[in-house]
Amino acid sequence: MRTRVRALGVGGLIAAAGVAGCATQKSADVWHIRANPTPELSTLHERPADIYNNLALVNNENWRMFWSDLGRAMLLNRPSRLTPEPMPR
Repeated sequence: MRTRVRALGVGGLIAAAGVAGCATQKSADVWHIRANPTPELSTLHERPADIYNNLALVNNENWRMFWSDLGRAMLLNRPSRLTPEPMPR
């Protein structure tokens, strides 16, 4: 008997919560939140500032590697071995 009363009490609370519901907002406010739940993120885990920092770092490294590769391609990465004087390494 007690379990039936308890079940009816829990069922009554659930029904009362369903009828009362939560405080509703304007549909425009709800749509705005649902349209973009994480407005501060541009990717799955980065903010716009993080993206710009990453792009700046990658561009910097790419240019430094470019100049290093260009020096090697033009054989300017070490002195000539044909010099008559010994060169420090």
